Amino acid sequence: MFRENIRKHYDHLSRSYRRVADFILSDYRTAAFMTAAALADAVDVDTTTVVRFAQRLGYPGFPELIEDIQSQVKVELNQDYSAPAEENTLQAAVQRLVAEDRNHLEKALAHNSLELIETQLDLLRAAPRIIVTGESYAAPLAESFAGMLRDAGLPVVYASPDVYERARALAHLVRKEVVIGITPLEGASGVASLLRFARSEGAATMACTPSLSSQAARAAEHLLYAPGEGTGALPSLTGLYALLIAFAQALATLQPEARAKRQADISHALAELT
Repeated sequence: MFRENIRKHYDHLSRSYRRVADFILSDYRTAAFMTAAALADAVDVDTTTVVRFAQRLGYPGFPELIEDIQSQVKVELNQDYSAPAEENTLQAAVQRLVAEDRNHLEKALAHNSLELIETQLDLLRAAPRIIVTGESYAAPLAESFAGMLRDAGLPVVYASPDVYERARALAHLVRKEVVIGITPLEGASGVASLLRFARSEGAATMACTPSLSSQAARAAEHLLYAPGEGTGALPSLTGLYALLIAFAQALATLQPEARAKRQADISHALAELT
């Protein structure tokens, strides 16, 4: 898919190519119906730059890139639900936001293929250690996800947003360890820096974010993305949290012995404590 192609090549793109990439990632629904000339005009580059950008990603030309983007938009349009009627009340606003989150859940499935999910689940199952961290109002999601993975029997470490705790968690990274960063932030962030460092140290990295254009999304090798844009003042994390819960549930199902041992250990500790 187009976003994976962009992420794969982003670090090696020229400044002009990055302007095209950033526009597509941040507003792909608009880009899906633009000509090469219109897109070039929107980001102030030459039309030939847009065409060569598409070829740089591995497409024969610009039409093939647009076709890939349009296929994603069509999937999302087919999955959209009708929003509640427009009313200027708080109750109506809540209804509209819940309806948007319902759409976010459907789009999260459309954006993450079965192949991508399988790859990420295999990555977590094979990891000798999984480090999970988050920031801003995604930090509680990260801590909750780490707890669910731990109860599923996986070797998980939760690193709080404190920079020293993150440094301790990332010290002496080894091959196949997985570092997961969860963030709602678009620009510079501690999670993006952490993922870049972990990747430079040879660990596998995964960004979990409601934004394709965020620095964290570009910093990680793997991306778990759930759309979060809407009419609300804040990006929604509903789709992202639903995906994380589904990941934890699937992993727990895949290793019943480890999960059973974990639950037995918890039960024993509870019996002693009470």
